[in-house]
Amino acid sequence: MKIGKLITTALLGFMFFLFIGLDLVLFGVIPLNSVVVTIMPIIGLVLGAALVVVASRKQGSAVNTAPPAA
Repeated sequence: MKIGKLITTALLGFMFFLFIGLDLVLFGVIPLNSVVVTIMPIIGLVLGAALVVVASRKQGSAVNTAPPAA
């Protein structure tokens, strides 16, 4: 697993969920003093990092799989 991809994807997840949280506040779906506005970017960090970990495990297992014997 590459640490650079992990950090980049976690930051992208942070920015994505921050943007969603700000949109929800601006459109009046949730109030500004809601805890959800604070929690959403943290969830984005965790989900972004988890996405990279899951993708690297799938990619690693596909590379290590031997072809069937003939």
